[in-house]
Amino acid sequence: MTDAPQTLDQALRFRAGKTPNKTFIRSTQGNFTFAETLNIVRNTAGFLTAKGIRPGDKVCLLLPRRPELIFSFLAASSRKALTCPINYLENAEHIEEMITSLKPAVIILDESVVRAEVRDFIQAYGVTYGAAIIAVQKTPENPEAAPWQACVEHSPTPPLTQLPDDCAYLNFTTGSSGFPKGALCTHAHLYWNTRSAVETFQMTADDVHLCIFASFSHPHELFCRALYTGASLVLLTKISPKAIAQTIIRHRVTCMMGLAVMYKMMVRHCKKVTLPRLRIAESGGMFTDQEIHKNFRDAFGLPILSVWGSTETTGIALANAPDQYRTDGSMGKPCPYYQVRLVDENGQEVAPGETGELIFSGPAVISGYHNTPDFPGRKGWYFSGDLAQQDEEGVFRFVERKSGMIKVAGLKVYPLQVELVIQQHPAVKEVAVIGVAEKRRGCVPKAFIAPEEDGTLDVDELETYCRQRLASYMVPREFQLVEALPKIGSGKINKKILLANPELPLPAPVPA
Repeated sequence: MTDAPQTLDQALRFRAGKTPNKTFIRSTQGNFTFAETLNIVRNTAGFLTAKGIRPGDKVCLLLPRRPELIFSFLAASSRKALTCPINYLENAEHIEEMITSLKPAVIILDESVVRAEVRDFIQAYGVTYGAAIIAVQKTPENPEAAPWQACVEHSPTPPLTQLPDDCAYLNFTTGSSGFPKGALCTHAHLYWNTRSAVETFQMTADDVHLCIFASFSHPHELFCRALYTGASLVLLTKISPKAIAQTIIRHRVTCMMGLAVMYKMMVRHCKKVTLPRLRIAESGGMFTDQEIHKNFRDAFGLPILSVWGSTETTGIALANAPDQYRTDGSMGKPCPYYQVRLVDENGQEVAPGETGELIFSGPAVISGYHNTPDFPGRKGWYFSGDLAQQDEEGVFRFVERKSGMIKVAGLKVYPLQVELVIQQHPAVKEVAVIGVAEKRRGCVPKAFIAPEEDGTLDVDELETYCRQRLASYMVPREFQLVEALPKIGSGKINKKILLANPELPLPAPVPA
């Protein structure tokens, strides 16, 4: 990487000039070199310009992990427009509210993954507000949408002059604790977060990256590491353990980022598979327990490296490095260019071993949200709302979301502590614990549990299991069995739905 921040367009032009014929993107929709990518991005920018897009306009993307996602992102950026990735798996009302509030000048969607009612709304929105609608996987039901091929075949447009501090896109929070907020993510934020990860994991142009996170959850992490280092990336549209293993082998993947549950499933379904080229297996987004660590290493011969990051830190800010890692679920140490502290409710640093709120500063930490002053920042520090502890070696360990802590008759209960105990039961596949109101104690824990598919689970036996391993006030007062737990797009359990409907049976989630 360069010593000074580059914008996305500068990075793409640099790579297309240095290694024009190197494959940048690999996918089932085709492979694309850096030079081919630059050409498509220029043509798409020309199409957007012809449609009247101006600096500061919004470009909403409802796209899965496809090359068009990257082309659109880079093209909009080159015209100084703001890319706005939207979770197309959300319900229609939520998506319509997002689009209405953002007022995009352009909407690019894959009609094969978007619900019919959403497609109809977007078509009507385009007619009403004069927005350009571009369809990947176009269907006859939306005649107003321009086909993606019109972008590829359009005459090119040169980029506008950009600065590292220009906003590159709106990086939306998951919305698990409220309506998503658009973090104002600049080119400099992307550069410094990427550089931090590259140095932490010693990434080079020889790496091949596989990212299986949702395309609307930190979408820059699908391509920024490969773009800035001159490496290659693999886009995998459909996710399954065997598909992941086959893709790693076929494309000689060296680096991947996934969720703990996916690593757990890989162990279960791909035990006899060897992954000789894979050297970095990051796990973010949720806690990775010791059993998953051990089983994955036993199966594939390399460790899972737990990381922590957020929308506001533009990606990972804490990590277990390859040469210094823990397998106990620890978040790791601060990545380069991030400053991290733990503070109490008065903003004072806590001693090692004590619980405090994680706060961050550095050149990759954003300074605000789009159209709202409601940013948890003070004196250059971002207050994450995550509670953690730090040991004498400087390693951080997640405790709980500050908003998720339960007070049972004045005693603190951290749901993660309870979840980790229940998760160890052999018949439990997934668990989520929330606090529910109770007259005598004020609040008590309640556990939602998805049993293993081939197992039987007795609630009375599970309560006994918990009482043998937890203090009495930490034992859930109710255990509710469900077919599956609701998820947000990134794969995390959506506790917002549980908190809103603590008495209702839950439907199976839609896969990302």
